[in-house]
Amino acid sequence: MKRFDTKTWIIVAVVVLLIVVGATAGVANKTSSSGFCSSCHAYEKISWDHGDHQEVSCISCHTKGSFNDKINGIRKVMLTTMGKVDPHRDHLPSYKDEIINNCKGCHMTDEIRQERPVFTARHDEYLQHYSNCMGCHDPGHKRSYQTKRFVGSGKTNIP
Repeated sequence: MKRFDTKTWIIVAVVVLLIVVGATAGVANKTSSSGFCSSCHAYEKISWDHGDHQEVSCISCHTKGSFNDKINGIRKVMLTTMGKVDPHRDHLPSYKDEIINNCKGCHMTDEIRQERPVFTARHDEYLQHYSNCMGCHDPGHKRSYQTKRFVGSGKTNIP
């Protein structure tokens, strides 16, 4: 049996590493799409489609975009695949303390603060009384759609 020399092992290791890194990047990209999220969270997707933020991705509102968020998401997918989590009865984590920062990242930028000082001053005052934006505003989801669930027949209640 022929033994491989050091150069061959290095080449094999680099190729394997590139395959692993490429596959990981591909999976991370695929699982970061709203289409992937809605493959299990169909009602949330329907309510999102009828809400005010259709152009914003699930990841943009429901996470900080961190590595830890990705690990938690992969864990949830695995639990769903193993039948330990029912995505139709699973409430999405709200991350209200994080979502407020995501809301402000779009709606309370420095540019908006300069262009609309009354708007921002008023909202700064409101946020002294509410812990997050949803104290006054609906989230991106249309609640009347989001609260509807599967009926025993497997059909939806959504018109």
